[in-house]
Amino acid sequence: MNRNGTPPRRSSRGRSIAIAVTLCFALPLAARGEVRVEGDPAAVRITTSQDSIGSVLTALAPFNVRYRSAIDLQATASQTYAGPIDRVIANLLDGYNYIVKRSPDRTEIIILGRRGEVAIPPPAPKPAGILSRWR
Repeated sequence: MNRNGTPPRRSSRGRSIAIAVTLCFALPLAARGEVRVEGDPAAVRITTSQDSIGSVLTALAPFNVRYRSAIDLQATASQTYAGPIDRVIANLLDGYNYIVKRSPDRTEIIILGRRGEVAIPPPAPKPAGILSRWR
């Protein structure tokens, strides 16, 4: 409180700093793209704007498409995909090694890696001792 009983006013500099901080946090959200999915599984149209492949796959959830990936899917997707859902998935994942598992109520995609990359196998298990062979 001031001497005259009124609350202190914020300075214009304080307001400027508050606005600048707010904008710093809001701009990355505004720069993020948007995925639009239209149609049905027989004829789907996807429009993206600076979105990752992972974001596009996540946007296919209304069609009961789920995915798991062994690698990061932050590469930028193309702007438009159209056609049957199977063709859209194939075009989206062009350049990747993946497996598609279909059931009547769900499509599951497992992305193994980029095409042409060598997979690093896990270390071989250590052989058991001689005593474990005698049973």
